[in-house]
Amino acid sequence: MNDLDATPAIKEPICSRHKRTDIFLLPSGKQLRVVAEMKDSIHHLCIEMVVNHPSLRIRSIRCDMVSVPDPICRQARHCFAELIGRRVLPGLLGKNKQNPSTGCTHLSNLFHDACYNLIIAQGHIVKKQLDDLFPGITEAQILKFFLKFRPELRNSCVRYADNSPMMDVVRKSPFPQHADRLVALAPHLG
Repeated sequence: MNDLDATPAIKEPICSRHKRTDIFLLPSGKQLRVVAEMKDSIHHLCIEMVVNHPSLRIRSIRCDMVSVPDPICRQARHCFAELIGRRVLPGLLGKNKQNPSTGCTHLSNLFHDACYNLIIAQGHIVKKQLDDLFPGITEAQILKFFLKFRPELRNSCVRYADNSPMMDVVRKSPFPQHADRLVALAPHLG
């Protein structure tokens, strides 16, 4: 038995935070709209972004700080302006040259969630496109495409670790027949 098993039922939380991220493929099929929101007893923050698909280059970002502990906090709503034109990749926030004292830790956390979910949403879109282009494509072949276009996913978790059983299957899987032109695009998508 551990401490969690012995904990009596707690009636009311001390703190509760709710986050939601919705991602939409815009009608052009070439851009994604991200709407991320966070609410707790002190904050209500929203971030809206438009990014190009498939490059994930940021076209616009808008932050709305509906509820904050101090009016000065709203000065941080433009803290991501320098990220416009950059691609959503690991380390993006670290490359933001903005002085941390002019930003907001809660907005940064919400932005990180928005970017993380953006990559998941793009995966859903690309999987559907690959299913349509290559009927009968296997999961390993789809993952091989993902890693070709998003090499930063390699070694990002247990499943995608170079020594994992799944990656062994991916290495042994060929790209689908007639995929050479699509594969050749990978280095040119920046």
